[in-house]
Amino acid sequence: METQPPATAWLEGPEGQRTLIHGTCYLGRAGGGHIVLTDNKVSRRHAMVHGQGKDEFWIIDLGSANGTYVNGRRVAHPCQLSDQDQIRVGEHCFIFRHSMPRAAAVSDSISTDRTAQEIRTIRCWLVVADIEGSTRLVQRRPPEEAARITGRWLAGCKQIVDRHEGTINKFLGDGFLAYWLGRQEAAVSVAGALTALKLLQAKATPPFPVVAHYGQVLAGGGGSLGEESLLGNEVNLVFRLEKLAGSLGAPRLLTQAAHDQLQSHMTTKEVGRHSLQGFDGEFLLYEF
Repeated sequence: METQPPATAWLEGPEGQRTLIHGTCYLGRAGGGHIVLTDNKVSRRHAMVHGQGKDEFWIIDLGSANGTYVNGRRVAHPCQLSDQDQIRVGEHCFIFRHSMPRAAAVSDSISTDRTAQEIRTIRCWLVVADIEGSTRLVQRRPPEEAARITGRWLAGCKQIVDRHEGTINKFLGDGFLAYWLGRQEAAVSVAGALTALKLLQAKATPPFPVVAHYGQVLAGGGGSLGEESLLGNEVNLVFRLEKLAGSLGAPRLLTQAAHDQLQSHMTTKEVGRHSLQGFDGEFLLYEF
């Protein structure tokens, strides 16, 4: 069976040099980044381009002092990129290029066969965090300050997830979905990440709820782990749980499935049964 080539994305420099984007591409002054910029207007870890889903690429400013600009507008939140978008970091300009496979040439039958092969079921941990009152944050602070606060928070959360061997599956408007494959030893890593996020909450700027669930999801559509789409009722459930946490004013919530795996690694407390929009019955929840 003929297979399609994967979508390819890269950043094109002023002299035509290309930096391919595989998963996450960092830009900044720090050595070891994918694009190192020797410019005192550029922060050490200034911005990143993150591949998520089958063919989406998002740019995130990491709380830089002087901002990241796409087509002349400062990036205040994770922003999806389109082919030929112009990115400016300090005095450096790049063109985002995205070469898509010729999907239109593939018949429906082949597409269906490939989907059956690519989509698979995995058991994993799901963690969602989202800035509380992000609209108020933007309204009450100067745009540059709001962008720095959001960027530094996202950068801090990504460092926590990476340090504890998790994967950011996607950035949301003001938050993220992370996951860990459901290996037996992963519970220790998840507990460590949740504890670190709890400590980050104590800094209070910005406030954010964090929720966790353990379940079975559908994964596929991406070239590598982290770029794949995660689908299914369990994914919908963890997003509904995050909304419930916000409405209850609960900073941290676990489903019973997550609690049962984590109770030997961290202190938890039962907070009763609650309904989740779109789901039947009530769910026993815990805080940590």
